[in-house]
Amino acid sequence: MHMYKTVGQAMRNKADNDSRNWMLNNARSEAKADAAVSFSAHLDKLATHAAVNQLSSVEIIELLRQESEKYNNAGREQKTVLHHD
Repeated sequence: MHMYKTVGQAMRNKADNDSRNWMLNNARSEAKADAAVSFSAHLDKLATHAAVNQLSSVEIIELLRQESEKYNNAGREQKTVLHHD
C-alpha cells in the first residue's frame, strides 16, 4: 500500500522545516553574538592586566600568544567532542 502526502501535509512539513531552520539560524546568531561579547570582555581584562602590571611589548605579545593557544586548544577539544557524539 502506497501512502502519498497530501498538499496540506507537504505544506505543513515545509512550514515545520522553515521554522526549524529559522530557530537554528537564530540560535547560531545569538551564540556568535554572545561569544563576541565574551571575547571582547576577555580582551579588555587582558589589556587591563597588561596596563596595571606595566607589561613590556614582548610580555604582551607572549600573553596574547598564550591566550591564542588556549582558545585554539579549547576549540579543537570542542570539535572533537562534537564529532564523536
